[in-house]
Order: sequence, then structure tokens, then C-alpha cells
Amino acid sequence: MSVNQPPPPPPGGTPPRRRAGTADRRPGWTRRAAPAGPPSSGWDLGAAVSYGWNKLQTNLAQIILAAIALVAAVAVVAILGTVVIAALTDWNTPFFVRMVLNAALFGVVFVIAQVLGAGIIRGALGITEGRAFEAAEVFRFENVGKVLLTALIIGGASAVGYMLCYLPGIVITFLTSYALYFVIDKQMEPIDAIRASFELIKDNLGDTIIWYIVGGLIAAAGAILCLIGALFTFPLTLIGTAYTYKVLTRQPVAP
Repeated sequence: MSVNQPPPPPPGGTPPRRRAGTADRRPGWTRRAAPAGPPSSGWDLGAAVSYGWNKLQTNLAQIILAAIALVAAVAVVAILGTVVIAALTDWNTPFFVRMVLNAALFGVVFVIAQVLGAGIIRGALGITEGRAFEAAEVFRFENVGKVLLTALIIGGASAVGYMLCYLPGIVITFLTSYALYFVIDKQMEPIDAIRASFELIKDNLGDTIIWYIVGGLIAAAGAILCLIGALFTFPLTLIGTAYTYKVLTRQPVAP
């Protein structure tokens, strides 16, 4: 037999040919399916910003009127609070005392912004459901008890967190950032809404961190421009957050 000659077939004839595209099946072997990855939320940063911007333009006049009312109220309280703190403190005031006063002012401003902002949140959720935004939404105090209590709990916890060198306050504000959306959209009780916000963020940590940072930067960019830009960036952020909330809770979003 020549060295280059192929070996003869096994006894009994030629070996069966394997069909193209089929796996090699051997006795005792089972084929395992590739592990499935976690389901995608379908959320996209660009889509959230684009949705907020497009809906802001579509409902611009009514949103600006609502934003003026909100920003004016928050600015007045913040300025008065800052003046009071300046009158009560000087260079000799201990750092801890100043931090407590600033945390208290933050808590008051936060609660007012949350109560009035709940109206814009209601309008933003309406936009995601296909309804036009109306400035009167700011003064529709539906479920005001639940909204106020939720805002007080979050504001108080955030104020304490900010007294503890700020970082805990940032974490609390982040983890509760969807609580009012659950209160308004699902009529939840305050504690249930806060818990639901925590679970939503825990289950979508990457997406919610990205939006919290980017949305915060968008809102802050408006505040830097003497609060005038906040008339545009703050509502844009709330609409983008409403979009994010709807997508992450697997609810339909109106185009």
C-alpha cells in the first residue's frame, strides 16, 4: 500500500456521511443551547434626549408658561433662604452649622420643586400617552397628599444625606428619582412608590445612572444661564425622564 493512499473504510461498507450543517452526535452527548443574556430594556440615551427635545418643541408655549411658574417659585424660596442663612451666619460660624442650614434650605426647596414639579411630571406623562401638554397641569393638585408626603420623605432623607458630606444625599435623590412618577402614574402610596423607584433603578442600573447623569447635566446647563435656560432644560429633562420611566416599566410610548 502506498504511503499516500488513504486508509480503507471500516468493515461493513463506507462510513455514513454527515449532513452539512448538522452537529456531530455521539452517544451520551447532548447539545447545550447558548445561555441567553438578560433581556434588553429597549431604552436608548439618544432616543430619550431626542424625544424630550421634540416634545418640548411641539408643546413649547404651554411648557414655558408652566416652567416659568415653577422656576419663579423655586428661585424666590432659594433666594430668600440664602439671605436668611447669610444673616444668621458669618465667617466664625462652624462648618457643621452652615451645613445643617444649607441642608434644611435644600430640603425646603426640594419639597416645593417636587410638589409644583409634579404638575409638569403629570403633563410629561400625558405627552408619552399622546396628550398635549397644558400649563394648568402645574396647578392641578391631584393626589396632593401623596405627592406632598412623598416629597417630604424624599426631601427629609436627602437633607440628612447631604448633611453627611453630600454623597449619601446624592445617592438617596438618585434612588428615589422615579417615586413621583409612580405616585402620579400608578396612584401608589408614598412608601410603595419609593420602593418601586428603588426596584426600577436596581433592575436597570446602567440605564438609570446614565440618564441621571446626562439629565442632570442638561438641567444644570440651563440653571447656569441665569436660570433662563432652565425654562427649557428642566422640562426637557422631565419629559426625557417620563420617557425613560415608560420604557423601563415596559409601557407604550406615544410617538
